[in-house]
Amino acid sequence: MPLNRFICPDKVEVDLGQCLTKCRMATRCLSLPTLYAIVAGHREFGGRPSTTMLMNGTMQEYLKIKESYAIDPRNRTFALMGIEHHKKVAAVQGDWDSEQQLAAKDGISGIADLLIPDEDRPGYHVLLDYKNYGSYKVGKALGLVVHEEDHPTEVYKRSGKWGAAGTPKRVKVWLPDENQVDLSSEKLQLNHYRVLAERTGRYKISRLELQITVRDGGTMSAKGRGVMDNIYYPVHVPMVEDDVIIKYFARKNGALMNSVEENSMPDVCTDEERWQGRKCADYCDVARFCPEGQRILWLEKNKN
Repeated sequence: MPLNRFICPDKVEVDLGQCLTKCRMATRCLSLPTLYAIVAGHREFGGRPSTTMLMNGTMQEYLKIKESYAIDPRNRTFALMGIEHHKKVAAVQGDWDSEQQLAAKDGISGIADLLIPDEDRPGYHVLLDYKNYGSYKVGKALGLVVHEEDHPTEVYKRSGKWGAAGTPKRVKVWLPDENQVDLSSEKLQLNHYRVLAERTGRYKISRLELQITVRDGGTMSAKGRGVMDNIYYPVHVPMVEDDVIIKYFARKNGALMNSVEENSMPDVCTDEERWQGRKCADYCDVARFCPEGQRILWLEKNKN
């Protein structure tokens, strides 16, 4: 069943058609073109799952297929920014294949943002994906870890718990640590796009890259996490063996399609898929239909 309602600022749910025809409040929460763009950007389930669907929890995607649900359009503005970014880049054509629709024999689909001829390896392509992340996630993707170091020029003018007078000031420095890099979902996504692209016979992929735009770039919160730039490129994503990727998506595809066809609820999402409960509490559109989501929403409502 489809997305069919918006959640107004006063938490009242209203039918999409009613909202787009005439706002029930004194003023709209977003401009009418923005609301239309949010609706247009929503992809309905067409009978076969996409790569991004299968990276989510099976319970979440099952409920989005089976239940009619509502979203707060104001929570979709960052996603809309990402869509517009993709459109503008895709409009610039060269020897690049942008927004490539790919599909596996089992029907799983995927859209690779960009396939660029590798300048260093003739006959090969670089698979590039654009991301629009908050600084917290950027820090995780870069593996930034805070260290304390001596300032190269400044010293303490008086003694205290921070240090003795005349000694170098201690300052926090954020440095990348490859052991702390978290690109788990990106590895699955881009490697699946790679497998799909290579199976067409048109591409040989030499490497996987991200270009990450920082949504809150330049703010104190971003700099406090060590994220100093507004955009990061290239962020390299490791290659994963084909068998690992194929088996992962085959398992997720089978679990979702079996549940849909048999009309039976799957197991709840894993702890990782639920972001240790944060997704259920704040970011899952169908949490109220899920036993675990209901439990977490109840705890959130009654924790004080």
